[in-house]
Amino acid sequence: MKRLAEDPTDEAAAEVLWNEPAEVGVTRTTCIPTLLRGGHAPNALPQSATVSVNCRIFPGVEVATIEAELRRVVDNPEIHVAVLGDPQSSPASEIREDVMGAVKAGVQRIRPGTAIVPYQAPYGTDGKYIRRAGIPTYGVMGLFMRDSDRFEHGLNERVPVRGFFDALEFWYVVMRELSEQPVGS
Repeated sequence: MKRLAEDPTDEAAAEVLWNEPAEVGVTRTTCIPTLLRGGHAPNALPQSATVSVNCRIFPGVEVATIEAELRRVVDNPEIHVAVLGDPQSSPASEIREDVMGAVKAGVQRIRPGTAIVPYQAPYGTDGKYIRRAGIPTYGVMGLFMRDSDRFEHGLNERVPVRGFFDALEFWYVVMRELSEQPVGS
């Protein structure tokens, strides 16, 4: 992680993290088929098929670059590739000391002694639009839970009761810390 943070183009470092299941999606763009449609009857050959591919684009990577790579991988002019909607690339936000200080205070309130480590989340948020406008944007979560309890976007998505109430306390501290900062700092 340190090597990749120092040099985001270090493919060897990215590859090491890529092979760690918990880190997939934080070192580079990922694309995965999410919706398949085809045919008109269970007993007939399909006349057409469609696949939707969801890409989580790494900050600073252009949408056109990913589109070109998908076309290269498909390598078939008979297959139509189209970008849906108007996805936009987004830069990463620089780490700010006031935000890190507020997060640290919140974490220490609910989990004293826990180290604070900046992390790039491997999912999409509305923050990309705000970052594109030049406003630093951070995703911060005061929810602590075991990996075995994580079911994001699953059929049984949930959080532990203690985690919910701890998160409320965390956010109270973070908001208070940031609201007490002088304007412009």
